[in-house]
Amino acid sequence: MVHGVRCIEVDFSESKVERVKRLRVVPQFFSEEATLLKAANRYMRTKSRSLSPKSLRTEAEHLKEFLIWLFLNEIILDDIDEDSFDNYIEALCMYEKSNGDGLSWNTVNARTAGAYRFLIWASSSDYCSYLKPDDARLVANSAKGIYKSRRHLSRQIKEPVKFLLMDDALNFISALGVISGRNSPQVKHRNVLVGALMLQTGMRISEVCNFPLSDLPEVQERLKLTPARCVGKGGKARVILIPNELLLKLWEYTDIDRENICETIRKFSPDTVSPSLFISNKGSKLTPNWIQKLFRKAGQHTEIIAHPHSLRHTFGTYHYLLNRDLQGLSKLMGHENVQTTHKFYVDTATKVSYASTFSEWNSRIDAHLGEIYD
Repeated sequence: MVHGVRCIEVDFSESKVERVKRLRVVPQFFSEEATLLKAANRYMRTKSRSLSPKSLRTEAEHLKEFLIWLFLNEIILDDIDEDSFDNYIEALCMYEKSNGDGLSWNTVNARTAGAYRFLIWASSSDYCSYLKPDDARLVANSAKGIYKSRRHLSRQIKEPVKFLLMDDALNFISALGVISGRNSPQVKHRNVLVGALMLQTGMRISEVCNFPLSDLPEVQERLKLTPARCVGKGGKARVILIPNELLLKLWEYTDIDRENICETIRKFSPDTVSPSLFISNKGSKLTPNWIQKLFRKAGQHTEIIAHPHSLRHTFGTYHYLLNRDLQGLSKLMGHENVQTTHKFYVDTATKVSYASTFSEWNSRIDAHLGEIYD
């Protein structure tokens, strides 16, 4: 018995059913409680019709490793999506044997390919309703890059930038949609809005994840910026200012994309939809860990190594540069001491040459978002 998953070669040749009899010997999986793992077993029986006995055993070995990982992480097959698959690949790349060595690339590649084949079959057989085959393929293709970054660092690791110039910030926000919304405009729009909200308000990653839909304000048309309540560190509330153009896009996402997800989920489990503004296709709120991985992928796409806090620093730097209002910025950032704001943003702002106004700054971002949506 290994971690609750056991593989046994079952001889079907004695079956009285002719089509079953033709299967001969096929590896089959059982849980620790001797429960049949039906999807995995059905997959192995399907593969037995096209693979040699040796190849079938190899396929079973790769699938067993994936099933063990699912068991250890308490993930059921029906809940798997491309992020779960990505986490499995990262676990393979980070795995250390008893002697401290990691797995070879050949092993990681073979196990990734084995899990990918099973997941594509499972998706086509209605076992993985959340998994998009095209996204799963992209995740599988990223395995070598993850392996190299985790195991074979050929050059010094770059520190994430704390501040992005305008063009870099806009390109990075675009990438948040490009790398995750190839087959789903709803996902693309949501991820772009997550980045835009950080960039245009200075919100922290945890604040964006936890921001409740109930705190999204109605647009105040007489203003260019609408005040909103934001609960930050230590449960302390502050006021942030959301540009009206961005706020309109947030309401469009809420009324259309988010509501479509909610309607689908309510049919099966009405109590599982998170009250947060941004939710996954399963109805749960986005997590900081998920957004950090999204930023890592966007960094690989743009070659801009940035983290979510980079957008907060970018907002603070440009706000001071274009407004020269240290007290106002301190309140927007949620700093108790204005010296903290001075320390983080004034020095950077003095080194940045940017002739514009803060209104134009927001307008340019809004225009860029409009281009992405179109």
